[in-house]
Amino acid sequence: MADKLRSREIFGAITLAYLLAALLVLFLPLDNIAKFFLIGSGLVFLLSLLNYRFGFFLFLFLRPVIDFATEQKLFSVGTVNVNLLFVYGGFMLLFSLIALYANFSALRKNKLVVLWILFILWSLVSLTYSFDTLSSVKELSRYISIFFSFALGATLIKKSQDLTKLIKIIIFSSLIPAGVALIQFISGRGLVEGDIIRVYGTMAHPNMLAFYLLLPITLSIFIFLTVKKTRLESYIYLVIAVFLSFILIYTYTRGAYVALILIFILVGLLKFRKFLLIAGVGLLVFYVASFSFQQRFNTIFQSDPYGSIGWRLGLYRDSFTYVMESPIIGHGVGLAETIIASHRDFRLGATQPHNDYIRLALDGGAVGLIIYLLLIIALFSGLIKLYKKENRSRLKMLNIFVLAFAISIYTMSIGDNILNDTTLEWLFWSLIGGLFAVQANKKPAEIERA
Repeated sequence: MADKLRSREIFGAITLAYLLAALLVLFLPLDNIAKFFLIGSGLVFLLSLLNYRFGFFLFLFLRPVIDFATEQKLFSVGTVNVNLLFVYGGFMLLFSLIALYANFSALRKNKLVVLWILFILWSLVSLTYSFDTLSSVKELSRYISIFFSFALGATLIKKSQDLTKLIKIIIFSSLIPAGVALIQFISGRGLVEGDIIRVYGTMAHPNMLAFYLLLPITLSIFIFLTVKKTRLESYIYLVIAVFLSFILIYTYTRGAYVALILIFILVGLLKFRKFLLIAGVGLLVFYVASFSFQQRFNTIFQSDPYGSIGWRLGLYRDSFTYVMESPIIGHGVGLAETIIASHRDFRLGATQPHNDYIRLALDGGAVGLIIYLLLIIALFSGLIKLYKKENRSRLKMLNIFVLAFAISIYTMSIGDNILNDTTLEWLFWSLIGGLFAVQANKKPAEIERA
């Protein structure tokens, strides 16, 4: 079926249908941004049919650029707001079904695939007792899109050269949201919180930008440290890593500060001790030079009962009591925020759990949480095994960097809503799929030089 869609006749029919749909969109009562977005999303899908790997890369490249579309509401169905990103995700799901049609059988023996399917199946089961089915379906579709990102990476990334291209897609796509964030920093047009202005780029919130940037920073440092220093390109990636780290700092996201330091420590202790020393000195110099960063960073260690940490602890205590209302099966996928909002006074602040594991326990109970934890354990175990077995030096090192990133991000999930960062999840799981697939290929070719 997949190849038939690329035949001249079928593709011509799909193109005609797209042009008619685009014409119809022009007459809909929507603003120009929404019209452009809808027509553009359809065009991305159409182009993806010509070359699946190119289409996959295009979907990934654009995702961080258009994250702002979360706020662009199209219409509502019950309690669910359908935004422009929901449409983009829908096109990505349709593309995934087509691209994976002939390749999915190759994924069945992958432990991560099995655990992902179990997690999605349990989320599907939760629809039977969810009190807000539409909200649950929306969240389930988001999880499926993350799984499809992994599956596409595992099937379309076949050679080390493909993996190199994917890494560059992740790095260079971050320059657009980071560039917007730099403009916000210079103009002072970010999110104002007290005496600070938090940049957020093209993302919906500064925290989402901060945790997302951790991935391209990690990969940029990987390229810099593993490419010969006689090549100018290696220093370009160093500049990118420094620039993205600068932007991350001015999101004022304390959890991301800790995550970045943890990545530096893990990479340094496991392999690059000189880098750890230089990065540590660099952060210390910036800490001394920037009073606002200094103040924000210091609050990580302050036990203010009215501060962010104290607020989180109160939220966790309350959320745990809500978990115990249905500890085994949970309340239904995607309903954690609704549960918290229905129990806590709105004056107590945000209703997001700020802890991914509590979120999963509220949604899917102990069953859903255990499946997710097994998925994380299998990921860590897989990366460690690949590191031990891999003989290609740069792929071996890449396992270290990805493991450091994964440990960092899943540790900080204790204190933030990282699982909600769809951009990060798409890119990270695409990388995991490609990384595992390339190392399953026993050919001795070295990963392409960056």
